[in-house]
Amino acid sequence: MLAIRPKDTQLRDTQQTVSLEKDGVEIELHGCAVSRRGVFGYWALVVCTAGLAYVASVWYPGMYARLAMRPTQLAQASYIRVQQGDKQLALERVTASPSDGSFESGFGESKERVECNFTNKTELRAFSFRHHCFVFCPTFNAFFAVSQWKDAAWTRGTATQVSGLSNNVVVQRMRVFGKCNIDIQEKSYLQLLWEEALNPLYVFQVASIAIWCVEEYYYYSAAIFVISLASIGSTLVSTKHTARRVRAMANYVCAVRVLRSNVWSDMESSELVPGDVVDLAEPGLDVVPCDMVLLEGNCIVDESMLTGESVPESKVSVVSGDHVLESIDVAAHTFDPAVSRHIVFAGTRIIRARKARSSYPGFSSNSAQPFRATAMVLRTGFCTTKGTLVRSILFPHATKFRFYRDAMRFVWCLAGIACIGFIVNTINLHRLGVSPGEIAIKALDLITVAVPPALPASMSIGMVFAARRLRKAGIFCISPSRINVASKVAVVVFDKTGTLTEEGMDVLGVQTVSQTLGEFGELQTEPWGLENTSTMQYPGEDAKVGGRGLSVDVALATCHSLSIVDGTLVGDPLEIKMVEFSGWSIDERNTTSDPHETPTITACPPQSSHQDIRVIVRCFEFAPELRRSSVVTSDLNGRQLAAYVKGAPEVIRDLCHPESVPKNYDTVLNTHTQGGYRVISLAGRMLDMDAAQLLNRKSIERDLVFLGFLVFENRLKPATASVLCELRDARIRTIMCTGDNPLTAVSVAQECSLIAPGTTVFVSHLKRPALCSSDGNMFVPLTSVEWKESTGQSIELDPVTLIPKSTDPHNACKTELNRPYCLAITGAAFAYLERHAQGTPAWKHMLMRAAVFARMSPEQKAALVDHLQQLGYISGFCGDGANDCAALKTADIGVSLSEAEASVAAPFTSRVSDISCVVQLVREGRCSIATSIACFKYLGIYSIIQFTTCCILYSYDVNLTNGQFLFVDLFAVLPITVCLDRFEPFSRLVPRRPTASLASKRVIASLIGHTVLTAGFQLAVFAMSASQSWYHAPEPATPGDPDSTPEKGDLNTILFVFSAFQYVFMGVVFAIGPPYRQRAIRNYAFVLVTVSLLAFELGVLLGPLPGLRSLFGLVKVQVGWRFVVFGMAVANFVMCYFGERVVFPLVAAPAAKMCRLARLVFTGRLSEIARRNSTKGLIDAVDTDTELSGARIKPSLWTYLGHRPGRKEYKILAHMHGLSI
Repeated sequence: MLAIRPKDTQLRDTQQTVSLEKDGVEIELHGCAVSRRGVFGYWALVVCTAGLAYVASVWYPGMYARLAMRPTQLAQASYIRVQQGDKQLALERVTASPSDGSFESGFGESKERVECNFTNKTELRAFSFRHHCFVFCPTFNAFFAVSQWKDAAWTRGTATQVSGLSNNVVVQRMRVFGKCNIDIQEKSYLQLLWEEALNPLYVFQVASIAIWCVEEYYYYSAAIFVISLASIGSTLVSTKHTARRVRAMANYVCAVRVLRSNVWSDMESSELVPGDVVDLAEPGLDVVPCDMVLLEGNCIVDESMLTGESVPESKVSVVSGDHVLESIDVAAHTFDPAVSRHIVFAGTRIIRARKARSSYPGFSSNSAQPFRATAMVLRTGFCTTKGTLVRSILFPHATKFRFYRDAMRFVWCLAGIACIGFIVNTINLHRLGVSPGEIAIKALDLITVAVPPALPASMSIGMVFAARRLRKAGIFCISPSRINVASKVAVVVFDKTGTLTEEGMDVLGVQTVSQTLGEFGELQTEPWGLENTSTMQYPGEDAKVGGRGLSVDVALATCHSLSIVDGTLVGDPLEIKMVEFSGWSIDERNTTSDPHETPTITACPPQSSHQDIRVIVRCFEFAPELRRSSVVTSDLNGRQLAAYVKGAPEVIRDLCHPESVPKNYDTVLNTHTQGGYRVISLAGRMLDMDAAQLLNRKSIERDLVFLGFLVFENRLKPATASVLCELRDARIRTIMCTGDNPLTAVSVAQECSLIAPGTTVFVSHLKRPALCSSDGNMFVPLTSVEWKESTGQSIELDPVTLIPKSTDPHNACKTELNRPYCLAITGAAFAYLERHAQGTPAWKHMLMRAAVFARMSPEQKAALVDHLQQLGYISGFCGDGANDCAALKTADIGVSLSEAEASVAAPFTSRVSDISCVVQLVREGRCSIATSIACFKYLGIYSIIQFTTCCILYSYDVNLTNGQFLFVDLFAVLPITVCLDRFEPFSRLVPRRPTASLASKRVIASLIGHTVLTAGFQLAVFAMSASQSWYHAPEPATPGDPDSTPEKGDLNTILFVFSAFQYVFMGVVFAIGPPYRQRAIRNYAFVLVTVSLLAFELGVLLGPLPGLRSLFGLVKVQVGWRFVVFGMAVANFVMCYFGERVVFPLVAAPAAKMCRLARLVFTGRLSEIARRNSTKGLIDAVDTDTELSGARIKPSLWTYLGHRPGRKEYKILAHMHGLSI
């Protein structure tokens, strides 16, 4: 039986829309069948075009499907065409396997489940796309991802029966789910070579080489061919190495012990299917091969491979009545924390697996009930959490980054220039009487000159060097394209604990309640001061649930979920510090005579009797949604049962008897939190021995007696403050996002200068939510959130406008209005505003003002990053572990502070334990993007220089010689390009971020300016030389035959030598150092190459070296004119250098405005604006978001021309509210 979610699909007979939530994409499935006529026509077209049609179908995958396929119903489709929008992603074959009717399955969420039967006559039709497997449900005529599959028994809370799966069920499930392995098919070198050879870049190079061979440029063609082969070989080796590394990280097979048909047997983990029962306690099972739910026993695992956090996690078995199996959403990437504590994930390492009495006896000669640590398989292969992360590496989200988009536009612009040159020179050569064949060859050769094949490849060279430098600095990258994106980061969100502050906390002390005063006593900084802090009985309280007998030191020693592995405490570092402070020793011991019984955790006070030992009977681990944890303890005889609870102060207070809460509770709490300390409340209650085991968590964690505050000191990391100051000076916004108390977070933020000195902080307080008014007033929900000043001053924010106002009628508080202020928002207020006020001006103002987000869950952290991205921010997130995984993946730049190099938790993993890696990454990103743009500009101008040279020579039907092309491309341009990419980042960040667009005003102004200067100087040198008496214009060797014109001559020599100087000098012009790169003088390779080339070219120009002139096909030019040529080259360099650094940046903005004015005049919009009211018309033409403090801007025409319609929203909001960006 199949269960589906009709709401997730929009179905028609021939197509279907599917949302892949794990990948964040929506795809369309189109049913196709092979058309014999279409296939014949396609291959006929391939033959007729000499294979060009095949190459085109590789570049445009949809071409083959449209020619050789015909649409058909999904039920009969032999192929599925997968599309995203108008772009075809893949064409996948549908496979069919028999179904014997034993496959019972379910799709979708447990609450919305529709069954679909497979009869004995039904085939299982399936296809795979990017390691997503889809099966066809005939009842609904639709494909569903097998990752949604959930056994119908699980929805009823029932695990696999005690006999295990039957063989028939295993066979059927294996057909659907495949092998339990993340097996990435590694392509052979031949396949990789074929794919690489069909790359448009190399196809263009092959065509260019063919043209050069026809023109008899054999040496040059051979050299380019060898370089291309070396490039392809390097790419193949790199691709193969990366594929093997990812495959080694993903692929894992081990021996497991599985229960099937009432028999335990050993087999490879690749044979597992969902529903199999596995014994995790078997020797040799070190790494979990799939996602499993723990049924019996418990274990401790290391999830650093998935999360980047090296703190071991305790996993406990499911308990009947917890409804864990029913609540599992197998289609989700991550599980709810309450469910995750029962799940062992694929790829995690088992530190210890502890057995328990098993209800899965299986076949055994021993009649005694066995002990095992059993787990049931939930998901296998790419359906697991590890598989999802690996798939995100193989198929990363397309980065919407302007640089990559503009790069191809720039190539097409050069191609357009080449086409113009093609037409002009074709006409000119025809005028000279050149033969048609020679015209075609020369005109096509001009295209190869105007569009240099190395131009697209230059995008990645800078990233390669940047990735190497990052690796040396301990920062590992699994997505190199994100390095360039780091250059535009405008906001970075930081986790607090372990990121801004030290990973471990030190206990400052415990503040208990004075029994006589009913208030807090002195802070106890030593554990021996806690021995006599047993609480009193409160009046009117039931003696069975009273406070007498409770003790703070017992709470510290027992209220935890720590485990012992090889004599060492394992678990939450905060809990380890708490136990160490108590002075008690933790041990494991059997409370029964059965040696197989699971040992219990006991706590023994120092120098005490046997009767003082406490046993942890039950443990309710920390739940993020509850923000507390608890235990039930007893003595060794099972008497004196007590419950101890610890958690967030505001949560514990609501669970305690009001009489037990000290009068100065809020005052003391605020004192600690404003001092930057982390505070945890302790509480407890005595339990009735008869009813304790029957109580659930909710019943235990109520009617508590408050015991005191546990105060932790969390020190800042040494580099935190300086890094945050550097980011702020660079105008990169910084935000703290933590699960800690808001006042503690504010204090830490102020201490590390994340909140600038002198800034007033307003903290959100969620009142009882207000109901929306019947008239739809959107401001009503906003009044449910109060914004109070963090230090208790008589000032708050208006809930709608977020403008400060005084709460004291006698205090005008005018001075406060002029002070900068920011917001600290709790997770509860964030969730409420996200639900009721998202998209409103107040919501956006809140996102712009907020500096601290406290009490935030992992999902809320990811949501915060997403909302910042919606405002136009290029965002970064820096965290240190599992709670940050979702946010690390959501952010444009996610940096995980982890020791695990192979962690797939984020695009970047840093072994540097502090946030200095963020600055290093941004510096490298800025250097990389500046380098990429410099290389693009250099190669673009290089092609313009050579294009101009060839056009002038073509006017006389001559060209550069073989040796000249070799020298220019291989010994001048190539070394300069490589050296330009070797610039290292500047030592500090500056406020201005580099442009990431090749279509920006400055880049376009620079390219146009240099094009005019270089081409103009070449034409000037040509005109000046042609006017000299000694100059001889090229003439045909055979009168009447223009094809016989020799290439050697005065024109060829002068243009080659002059352009050779231009190539070198333009490299110097684009070798811009600060503010994003080190000075050129510190790039020693670049200096060496530049000086060597200049010396060599001067030797060719001025020296008596007939051998070199013969090598390059040069003639002897008058000595005086040689100095003129060099002088013109120097003048060209000076003007280009001065223009690049001074003139072009200054004229870029005015020139862009003039171009826009011309466009308005041409389209008639300017006269339309003029016909309106002059001011009102201009205001209407500007976005309505450009309002300041409620008053519209009245721009002049010149201001309007400089307005950018696509300006990012966060910049508009920052100007609107007077914030820096």
